[in-house]
Amino acid sequence: MIMIGRLAKEYHVLPHVVDQNATTYDLMIYDVLATYENYQRNKNDPQAMNIPEEELLAILEKNRG
Repeated sequence: MIMIGRLAKEYHVLPHVVDQNATTYDLMIYDVLATYENYQRNKNDPQAMNIPEEELLAILEKNRG
């Protein structure tokens, strides 16, 4: 339901229009796009990536030499 609502908002149509006309392929592509946009938005935020602090410190020490 959320995907249909987001697609409707994106294309400025009512949700029932998306429900009647969109295919599962449309929904899959939109989901992939939303996931990629979320990844791009959060890729430089360690907390959003759920990386443990110990692992981040190990990466830092490894790169310091």
